[in-house]
Amino acid sequence: MNGSLPLAYTNQVSPEFLRNLDKFPFTERQLASFEEQALAIVNQQRSYAKAHPPIAIYRVVTAGSQTRNGGVIQHATAPMEFTLDNGEQVRAAQKGDYVVYSDGSKAKIITASGEGNSHVALVGSHLSNGDEIINTPQSGLLCIARQGVALADDFLPVIED
Repeated sequence: MNGSLPLAYTNQVSPEFLRNLDKFPFTERQLASFEEQALAIVNQQRSYAKAHPPIAIYRVVTAGSQTRNGGVIQHATAPMEFTLDNGEQVRAAQKGDYVVYSDGSKAKIITASGEGNSHVALVGSHLSNGDEIINTPQSGLLCIARQGVALADDFLPVIED
C-alpha cells in the first residue's frame, strides 16, 4: 500500500462513459469461432443493450464513502470486498450499516439497491438523519439504469419527509 488517499467517485458520468458501458468485447473473428448457442446469447445481449441504452449509474459504496453533511462509512458489513486504487482493501456497505460524523454521532443507511441486489448501499442512498451518501472510493462496481427498464420498487426508494 502506498499510503495515498483513495479517490472519490460519484454517479456523475459523461455520455461517453455511458456509451462505453455497452462496448462490445468480442471481435468479428472471435465471434466466428463461437458455437451457435453462445452466439445466440451474445446477439440477444447486443439487441437488449441497443434497445435499452444506459442512462445512469449508481456506484456501490464502501468503507470510506462520504455523505453530503460530512459523515463517513467507517465499518461496512456486506460480504463483497474491493481493492482500491491505492491498494487498500475495503468492504461494501449495505442497508443498516452506519455513517459516523466528526462529532461522534451516527446515522443508519436506510435506502439501498433493493432486495434483488442484496440491499447493497449506493451513492445516493439516504440515511436515517436525512443525509445522503455522495461518493465512494471504489470505481469498479455499479448498477446501471437503462432506458425503458424500470428499477425495482425498493431500489433507492423516495423518502417522504
